Amino acid sequence: MKRLAAAAFVFAAVAATLASTALAAKPPAKRPADRVVVMYFHRTQRCPTCLKMGSYSEEAVKKGLAKQVKDGSVEFHYIDFQNKKNAALTKGYKISGPALIVAKVEKNKVKQYKDLKDIWTKVREKPKFIKYVCENVEAYLKKPKAVTADAE
Repeated sequence: MKRLAAAAFVFAAVAATLASTALAAKPPAKRPADRVVVMYFHRTQRCPTCLKMGSYSEEAVKKGLAKQVKDGSVEFHYIDFQNKKNAALTKGYKISGPALIVAKVEKNKVKQYKDLKDIWTKVREKPKFIKYVCENVEAYLKKPKAVTADAE
């Protein structure tokens, strides 16, 4: 329950902040209520590894999920976690260093999110990095199957 309350807080911060955050692709005029938001949190000054992780993350989303980016069901954002205007997001997602967060948004509320921590171990192998990111985004895109009662 605490996590859902935190997620609601985070969504409010995301909605307020993303309007001013640089976008990887221009979202549709009206965003779908259900979507996946991918956020690469970075420092103001970035090292070569952090630049690489950001570009690989963006490539994974823009190329690997191009159709979903175009229809608005997936968004990608760069967020400077050291910038004061992003403090609510940084706190809400518990960001203390560069991170890639994938958030599942349902009915315009963050329902769950995941910190893709393995980007650090995969950064030297671009194909594995991109596959890892795409798989995690796609997992949030899948709709749960409706539960039906079986006839006996």
